[in-house]
Amino acid sequence: MTTPTALFIVIFSNKKWWIDLNGKSRGPFLTRDSAEQDAISLAKGFAKDGRRSEVQVAEPGKKNHIVYQSAGQNMLGRTVALRNH
Repeated sequence: MTTPTALFIVIFSNKKWWIDLNGKSRGPFLTRDSAEQDAISLAKGFAKDGRRSEVQVAEPGKKNHIVYQSAGQNMLGRTVALRNH
């Protein structure tokens, strides 16, 4: 059985940065970097129990990009596939 991946998304809304996880928000943060670092910290904590996690940044006018991924071997192929699109 595949363990679901917790997807933390850093988004820019109302002139501030936020972290979204399944519709629950955390923030606001003044900078993308501070929101990104907090999201990575949360994702690493989530992954300590063997669960998978990923952090994506959704910058205005750009494609989402992955900035952290827990090191599940089967997720590496997904990363390559996402980057090739």
